[in-house]
Amino acid sequence: MKTRFIAPLLLGIALGGCAWQKPAGLPLDTLAQKASAGPLAIGEARVITDNDAAFLSKLRMIEGARTSIDLMYYIYADDQSSSVLTKALIDAARRGVTVRLIVDYHTNYKHLDLFSLMESEGNGNLRVRLYNRPTRNIIKDAVYLTMGCSRETAAVKPGACSAEKFAAIDRLFADEAIGGRPAAERNISNLSIGNSGLFLSGLYSKRGDVMALAVQGGQQIDLKGMKGETPPTPDQKEQMKELGKVYWESRTGAPFQRLTANAELFFAFAMYGGQLNPIKETVTSLLPVERAFSDDEVRDWDHLTDYLHHKLLLVDGTTVQMGGRNVENSYHMRPNPLTSKYVFMDTDIRALLAEGGDAVRRAFDDLWNFDIMVASLDEVRRHAPNDFVVNLKYAENRCQGAAGKEERDACIKKELQESVLTLDERMADRRRTMEENARAYTTEYAPTIPQQAASGFTLESGSVLAYLENLPFDRTLPPEKRVRTYGAPAGKEAENGKNIHDVWLREIPAVCGAATPEEPKRLVLHNAYFFPAANLTHELSRMVNGDYDCSNVTVTVLTNSIQTTDLNVVNLAARHALKAFSEFYQQKGDPAKRAKFDYFEYQPRPDSPLSLHTKVSVFGDDVTIGSANADVRSFMMDSNNVMLVRNAPGFVKEYLGFVQGIITDPARAKKLNDYFVTTPREVILQEDLATFRQILTKYGVDRKLGEGEMKEMEGRFVQMLNDAYELTKASIDTGSTAAKRRENQDRFNGEFKPI
Repeated sequence: MKTRFIAPLLLGIALGGCAWQKPAGLPLDTLAQKASAGPLAIGEARVITDNDAAFLSKLRMIEGARTSIDLMYYIYADDQSSSVLTKALIDAARRGVTVRLIVDYHTNYKHLDLFSLMESEGNGNLRVRLYNRPTRNIIKDAVYLTMGCSRETAAVKPGACSAEKFAAIDRLFADEAIGGRPAAERNISNLSIGNSGLFLSGLYSKRGDVMALAVQGGQQIDLKGMKGETPPTPDQKEQMKELGKVYWESRTGAPFQRLTANAELFFAFAMYGGQLNPIKETVTSLLPVERAFSDDEVRDWDHLTDYLHHKLLLVDGTTVQMGGRNVENSYHMRPNPLTSKYVFMDTDIRALLAEGGDAVRRAFDDLWNFDIMVASLDEVRRHAPNDFVVNLKYAENRCQGAAGKEERDACIKKELQESVLTLDERMADRRRTMEENARAYTTEYAPTIPQQAASGFTLESGSVLAYLENLPFDRTLPPEKRVRTYGAPAGKEAENGKNIHDVWLREIPAVCGAATPEEPKRLVLHNAYFFPAANLTHELSRMVNGDYDCSNVTVTVLTNSIQTTDLNVVNLAARHALKAFSEFYQQKGDPAKRAKFDYFEYQPRPDSPLSLHTKVSVFGDDVTIGSANADVRSFMMDSNNVMLVRNAPGFVKEYLGFVQGIITDPARAKKLNDYFVTTPREVILQEDLATFRQILTKYGVDRKLGEGEMKEMEGRFVQMLNDAYELTKASIDTGSTAAKRRENQDRFNGEFKPI
């Protein structure tokens, strides 16, 4: 919705007597400028905290769709509840509903055959696209890694081989066009040359062995014919079997083992900070020394895992459900034999929109059409064909019953050389799996769902919503002028697409300004992962040092503990930022003006797999519900969406009571203010190093590294924690200049963005 349209609409709402006319938080015109869609008037709306209720709500929306269904999710699984949802989407497409689904590439590449099945079964009405395709720079690097050179050149010297490859790559990529436009203009490519597609397939499948095979095999095996676009010829099937033979033979070679081990370390620590993040290290270790990375290539590899973190279901442009839940059993079930290690406590908002739904759909269109980052299934199969990795997985699954390692290895080798499944055969298998999983949900789990109404919160009829997004582009620019943004410098959030965080930063002084002794305000961050970007930490510090009078504000953080989280690296790094902030509060706080800060963590329950996944923030009278975490990754890397709720005093009161009930129950939450004030940082550091050693053992890294390498790894981990502490201190240092603080905030955000 364009600002020139929002302004008169806001004026009309205010003149019409809507309670939005006296906001206690962010000014209306500012909020309207930041929103991708809004204000959104509701017919009815409900905040859903129960997993079963959230899933059944989505299912009813899809089954009742008449014209369109638009979905975006970080995780889209193929388990029991997800299969029920997938069948419902296919059924909707078959009855003529237009269905569009965007999923994260990195997380969902393994389900490529499932998405092809969905498209093939949808009568042309169902389309799937993947977000954060490999950039042109990354594909060119994959070509370089896996391309051989002529025997004559290779015999001269390594440098000559590299020069020949550089020249060949420049020629091969020079004239590529996608959609009638030069691909180079958008830093994208669909080329698969040599074994580059195999390398990328291994990368996105998290298969270090396949990456190593692609590098070691060079251009000797051409997989161009195995794209799944047409039935493979007998020769192409033989070629795939030959690749299986080469794969197996290569496993015994030392180079293969070294490359595989390096790649496994990459996958093990891909979400740690810059001290341990091995993305560039792994790739550059495979490249010859004369292959220098450009700044653009470094940036692209740094942002390889920029995830689509949106969670959205929009039906007919009028009914929306969004929040923290992905499409997977863990988000859509209570604990039961079908769920895995964690069952997530989460929060969705479902709203029937009386006005503004068309703007939400246009916001979806903006991402759907952003082909700089979003690829169709056909494009994915061209630049990263999955045929070999899927057939390798089939072979491994068929050989699981083998008695010992030798027998199992022999079985896999035989399967790879004798049995190759085509895409049609694999899709048929995915269809059978989908039917079986959906049947299991319907017959085994659905009858156990309690019949009584699930808990949740109803929004008042006068409530108004605003749809906010963190995007990889500046949405104020026209589509043809949008370019991809990579993170955001501190202080330049909005112009780099980080509208959620821009609003959060602006809400803080607004809340302090509205709070009085007669009407105190609360700022609540009820969030699964609390490791704020340094610019957010700085704004929180201003609630302490006297820059704002926040004496009538209480800040409450309620997040996971290491024992309840599925991402303990967040807690490990955050503990040292929290230590620095606690010291600042004690030493630099203005007792007359500072807000009260309380920090709580969920406590593990005996025999319970519950983990917090909620992302709800209360800023005085405003509440945001969605996918954005209070962490660096949400600010610097991932896309996100939240719904800001205003004009809902009854809901705010109920939700604050809900949070209060949790933090006052010692069996559910523990206050850790005193721990961070009184515990020496060296003690915290040793506790976290012990946890890190347990993680090394969990991933089997300790078995792959020598004693010296282990000490180096631990040293880099300690340095990462030291950086979290020191850079937090420097980011909020009142004795430093504003420019220096910004510099340190950018350093902090740059190092910790993968977490």
